[in-house]
Amino acid sequence: MITLGCTGGIGSGKSFVSKFFVRSGIPVYDSDSRTKTLYDEDKELLSGLVRLLGSGIVCDGRLDRKAMASIIFNDAAVMDKIRKFVYPYVMKDFTKWKEGYVGKVPFVVMESAVLLEDEYVRNYVDKVLVVTAPLDVRVARVMERDGATRNEALERISNQWSDDKRVEMADFVICSVEGTDVASEVEKIIGTINR
Repeated sequence: MITLGCTGGIGSGKSFVSKFFVRSGIPVYDSDSRTKTLYDEDKELLSGLVRLLGSGIVCDGRLDRKAMASIIFNDAAVMDKIRKFVYPYVMKDFTKWKEGYVGKVPFVVMESAVLLEDEYVRNYVDKVLVVTAPLDVRVARVMERDGATRNEALERISNQWSDDKRVEMADFVICSVEGTDVASEVEKIIGTINR
């Protein structure tokens, strides 16, 4: 069964676009929210993160995501090390999730911010949808959603690939801004994959 990877930078609108696949009956695996669940449920994963980042990332026996983010978002090398450790857990979870849909739907979507940046994750998808948005729109979304300052939002964006680099590797592109008929764009993608 085909897996469509849905990716884009922080604040690009990936989750918004993914909702239209769900409305059309296509299941979406939200890597970000599933990873957070795994942090809470998988003790082996948590203890590994403590080994890599120190006990300061744990509060009351649970991962303190803000403490971890403050360490990894400011250091690309540490972020890369954490990704390489965490992703096998997430992909194992994704594979199990996907198996539940075999024979029930024509394809599934994996939403992941770092799909293209990481070859390990990229190997799990067959087609790639890149969601883009102008920088000012992305900054405003991150500030509103995360309560981040403009500088914090810009720093997070600068630690990720550019839209141009992602688009070079895309099979499909949706610009998620006001005025875009996202529902229609998603239906076109579904039609193309189901052909």
